[in-house]
Amino acid sequence: MTRQQLWTAATVVGVLLLAGPTAAGQASMLDVSEASAFMGTWVITMETPRGTNEQNVTIRDEGGKVAARVEGGRGGAIDITDISKDGDSLVLTFERSFQGNSIDIVMTLTLDGEMIKATQDIGGGQFSMSGSGKKR
Repeated sequence: MTRQQLWTAATVVGVLLLAGPTAAGQASMLDVSEASAFMGTWVITMETPRGTNEQNVTIRDEGGKVAARVEGGRGGAIDITDISKDGDSLVLTFERSFQGNSIDIVMTLTLDGEMIKATQDIGGGQFSMSGSGKKR
């Protein structure tokens, strides 16, 4: 390898190391104590124009910070690291690929007794779904 090739390879490896791990396994900056009531796996049924859509939303403790995973519905499972609180609600922000395009999704979860209410704003509010569920 030439000196230039070695320098380029070292630069690429350095950038990858600085970028950190992939989304899988990462947690948000939100402390678990702020979301303890949300912890667990929730089975949420959303109403869509095409009928009902069931999703499993798992909220977990990862090193004292909140992490989440959404499974079911359209597309595969997705790990979520952009998690925040808005009043009494937990807000999960993520992207999903649809027909080759990346679409922003904001899922807001609000506890209602032993149930959870969920809304999803898709594409910056171009489309919205709502539903509810319970802990598995």
